[in-house]
Amino acid sequence: MCEGLTAVADYLALADRFPTVVLDGVPPLTEASPDGRRRFANLVDVCCDRDVRLVLIGADPLAGLSTGSTLMRDLDRTASRLALLRSPAREAAG
Repeated sequence: MCEGLTAVADYLALADRFPTVVLDGVPPLTEASPDGRRRFANLVDVCCDRDVRLVLIGADPLAGLSTGSTLMRDLDRTASRLALLRSPAREAAG
């Protein structure tokens, strides 16, 4: 989904329609295109902002990213928001 031609408006429409979004076949972000990484970050932002449960099936998207890498610095916000989406308090509330 994130490697296709999607935009934030598409993710907002999903968030308005579904309380849970499931992505299957998630690769590590090191294997995704720059546009795919940006779209993934946008999807995570929308899910976090709209309190939508995001279920990722596949590889850990942040696997293989070294802490000091430029790519990891670009994805710091995404990593933080993924941690928020995983937090037990959110799961208990949802």
